[in-house]
Amino acid sequence: MAQIRNFPLEAKGETVSRDALVQAALNEITQNYREASLSNVARAYGVSLAYVSECVRAQTGRTYKELLQKHRMETAARLLRRSDLNIQQIITQVGYENTSYFYRLFHERYGQSPREYRRARSRMSA
Repeated sequence: MAQIRNFPLEAKGETVSRDALVQAALNEITQNYREASLSNVARAYGVSLAYVSECVRAQTGRTYKELLQKHRMETAARLLRRSDLNIQQIITQVGYENTSYFYRLFHERYGQSPREYRRARSRMSA
C-alpha cells in the first residue's frame, strides 16, 4: 500500500495528502481542461509545482501533460461524433491554439485526421 505523506500548507495551516493533490490535479483536467494548469493546483495547495507533478506521475503512471492531452483528445473525438461544430471550433473548445499541433496529436492517437474520424463515425451511425 502506498504511503500517504502529509505536508503542511503554509497559508492554511492544514495538511494535504498526496491523494488529495492528485485528485485536485485530475479535477483540474476534467473541470477546466481548456485552460488547465498544474500551477493552479500547486498554488491552491501551497506546494511546489515539481511536487504535485511527481505525485501525479507516481500515482497515475503518466505525466500531467499526458493526462491533459488524453482528456482533450477524447473530448475532441466526442465532439466530432456528437456535434455539428466545425473542426476549428472543436480545436479551440478543447483548449488548443496551434491547429497543426492538434492535428498531429489527433492523428497519433486515432490514426486518422479529425475529418476522416468524423466521416467514419457518421457512416457508422447512419
